[in-house]
Amino acid sequence: MPTPISIPKHSPWVTQILVINALFKREVTTRFGQYRLGLFWMLVEPLISVIVIGVLIATIAGKTVPEIPYAFFLLLGKLMLNVFKGSMSTGVRAIGSNLALLVYPTVQPLDTFIARFLYELVMSLIAFVLFSVVGMWLGITLSLANLHIVLVCFLISWLMGCGLGLIFGVASAHFKEVDKFVMLLTSPLMFISAVIFPLSALPTAYQQVLLYNPLVHTIELSRNALFPHYAIDAETLTYPLMVSIVVLATGLMLFRGNRNFLSQS
Repeated sequence: MPTPISIPKHSPWVTQILVINALFKREVTTRFGQYRLGLFWMLVEPLISVIVIGVLIATIAGKTVPEIPYAFFLLLGKLMLNVFKGSMSTGVRAIGSNLALLVYPTVQPLDTFIARFLYELVMSLIAFVLFSVVGMWLGITLSLANLHIVLVCFLISWLMGCGLGLIFGVASAHFKEVDKFVMLLTSPLMFISAVIFPLSALPTAYQQVLLYNPLVHTIELSRNALFPHYAIDAETLTYPLMVSIVVLATGLMLFRGNRNFLSQS
């Protein structure tokens, strides 16, 4: 009599982790698998932005941030902005891009969001590490004493993007025009998030207005953490942290209220 084959049964949590891991690998393969340089393509977009913006305004902007090499000043702001924008934008298309996989009972709509959000965070952190290593190799002195603050800034920016990604992702299942709305919403972020110019270079009245943007806090605080001589004033982690919690909680509640609709769609 043949020996019966035992099929391992996973708990729901283990099954979800395995599904998210598979979806994460699928994201990496989909975005970079067809290119010979693979993951290094993730460095191209911020580098191009730094080169273009640097050629246009480096002479003017560089004088406003003598404490930091302007290229690194801009790169750090771009990476922090990208982890927010990337999570929000990919969340909008999470369901539509994985419709074929949702026919499998083990793949839940939330898994597609989590995999895409994790992808954006991991890629942004890898890019930050690579740029930091290259910067130190070129002679840029970075303070590593407050590296944990930079990590917290990345996480908070990421969580805000995840919350908005969930909100707009649920909305896009009802209204296809949401994708275009998100593109319009993210267009001015580089100019109102202290990416190109430091907040201190603006008049006081404008500074007070821009401080309502939580990304200004995470971007400026991350610069101060790596370059302690870079002066900041009213920036704090408390405000963007509270915003990220509220936005993420709102996104999760909207998803929970629409999870049956998303599964059936």
